[in-house]
Amino acid sequence: MDNFINYVLSHPIALIILAAVAILLFYFIVKGLLKMMLITALVLLAIFGYYYYTAPDEFPDNVKEMTEQVGSHGKGMIEAGKTIIEKGKDLADKVEESVKKNENAAAD
Repeated sequence: MDNFINYVLSHPIALIILAAVAILLFYFIVKGLLKMMLITALVLLAIFGYYYYTAPDEFPDNVKEMTEQVGSHGKGMIEAGKTIIEKGKDLADKVEESVKKNENAAAD
């Protein structure tokens, strides 16, 4: 890795090419995310438009119900993620303890 860094620092053309590739990569990632956000927004707009067209009097209630459902599912996903992280921490602690035991046994 040091050789690569030294090569890039000593050859400015390689540094310029590397920077151009990084900028292009960043551009295409942002472009893809923006396209995905636009499509999602259009789909949501179409869904809300359909609900408003079919029942304009019930539209605010439907929107409130949908946002509550999304919020409850989001909270459930957050709680599930927290439990998974806690299990991962416990597993990492157990692995660390077993590694220390093996190191102590190997040292003896």
